[in-house]
Amino acid sequence: MSPTEPTNRSEVIDQLVASYLKIPLKIYWRETRGLPFPDTFIDARLEFAGMTTSWLDLDSVVWRAVEVRFVPGLPARLYVRSPSVEFAVGQAELDRWQARFSLPYRLELTESGITVHTELAGFPLAEFETGLAVVDGWFVLEPKRATVLGVPGYVSSLFRGYLPVPPLSGEIRLAGIEHAAGILRVRFDIDDFDEEVTPGMLSRLQKRLFSFNSPLGQARRADT
Repeated sequence: MSPTEPTNRSEVIDQLVASYLKIPLKIYWRETRGLPFPDTFIDARLEFAGMTTSWLDLDSVVWRAVEVRFVPGLPARLYVRSPSVEFAVGQAELDRWQARFSLPYRLELTESGITVHTELAGFPLAEFETGLAVVDGWFVLEPKRATVLGVPGYVSSLFRGYLPVPPLSGEIRLAGIEHAAGILRVRFDIDDFDEEVTPGMLSRLQKRLFSFNSPLGQARRADT
């Protein structure tokens, strides 16, 4: 990722791509090449905001690439070099997921990691600071320490569990995890690829991220 984000943008291009993929988005780039119409975008960024999945709602999904080249034809093809993807989950999205279940604990996104607040019969019991890891393609919470002394070890072991997100495919590699108060961002590097610009392209891109199809193609309503 570049030290500074690209800022060039065209609402016309946004609308064309969004209408094809049937989902709101924004596209940025640092420079373009090709005449009379640009067909290559350098340091490109594709942003999806407020996406709903069958697992956990996402605050945002951001695709980045060093170079994206569009080759006209029947069908046209898209060549992507040095791509990466970033998922962001906010506290509000996490709270909505937790509200669906009667869990004996609550997850809080903090600057140092993910804090697990445990309860017993409605009374606070303890807090655990955990880190996020990827094990065999799954996101898991790994306890780092208990913030309340005297908590038995078997309690903390309960939280070595999976997070409610689909397993990752073998094509992507964990590149970084960023913790902040109320937000969690996870970045992955992906191998170079090319795709036909045909219906179903978004679904095929999803399969490069997850080991089975999980719908990421629905924008979350602003009032949810």
